[in-house]
Amino acid sequence: MSIITQTTPNSEKISTSVSDFFHQFHVASALKKSNAVHRKGFSVSVIFSFLLASIFTNGSTYRFYQKQKEQLSFSDKTFRNVLNDPHTHWQKLLILVAKSVITFLRPLTDDARKTTFIVDDSMYSRLNAKKVACAALQYDHAKKKYFKGFRYLQLGWSDGNSFVPVAFSLLSGKRKLQSDLDIGDQRTNRGKRKAQALRKGTEVTLELLRSALNQGIHADYVLFDTWFSSPKMFQQIRDLKCHCVAMVKRSQKIYYRYQGQKMDVKEIFKRNKKRRGRSRYLLSVQVEAVVEGEVLPIKLVYIRNRNKRNDYLVLAST
Repeated sequence: MSIITQTTPNSEKISTSVSDFFHQFHVASALKKSNAVHRKGFSVSVIFSFLLASIFTNGSTYRFYQKQKEQLSFSDKTFRNVLNDPHTHWQKLLILVAKSVITFLRPLTDDARKTTFIVDDSMYSRLNAKKVACAALQYDHAKKKYFKGFRYLQLGWSDGNSFVPVAFSLLSGKRKLQSDLDIGDQRTNRGKRKAQALRKGTEVTLELLRSALNQGIHADYVLFDTWFSSPKMFQQIRDLKCHCVAMVKRSQKIYYRYQGQKMDVKEIFKRNKKRRGRSRYLLSVQVEAVVEGEVLPIKLVYIRNRNKRNDYLVLAST
């Protein structure tokens, strides 16, 4: 990757690290499999290594290019074309690189250590977005404000010590900025990503899990919070032959079968004797969830809530 200039000792270290990363984790091969091909001029591997090196410069890619454009043989338009290429399957690229990294990390930990998939979403704001496809008004529950942009849904892998991002998706919302949104040809990567952005977060979560599993990335459990938690979600994840651990919604609309009766988690808590003292663990019970005629055994664990917003939290494991 000699395209990365080495005008300073720090630049030399970055260049060496990026080059080692490309060879160690077969990034060039992953780019090719993800249809990332630059049809003219420099290969996409050279341009992508430049983009990767710019992340570690504490500045934008454009600033990094401006400082070194006299030494570089391509224009800023070249790397922008690579980033904007609708044929590149960015989700597949991340999964392939993540698989190589996980294969490298797995022998470094004990085989008895449990591994997990972690699902979570966050805000990806595009404050000046007016004509960005699928951008919508999103409500940030942390800041209690609306922002223009997307919900960034991420699937990660962890062994309890390291975290590796595996897959992602940008989700739109009901209040889209463009009312006449054209999804286009869904046979293309561009059309598939647009259609995916308009689906529910729970559906996209299952799609990302299937993609990771199909590429050979496995974990013992799937972790997620109350937003994704429901008996139907538990059943769908078990259909993928994965176990899950999640926080449960304390809702009277969601029932579990306990002692032959349908009850919500609050009623189950009231009917059982809790552990005395200051123990954080309060109670655990075995219940069943009935989804479309199928019975799924679930263990509910009640723990004391340290945030004091509620008396207790409920965790479910399958």
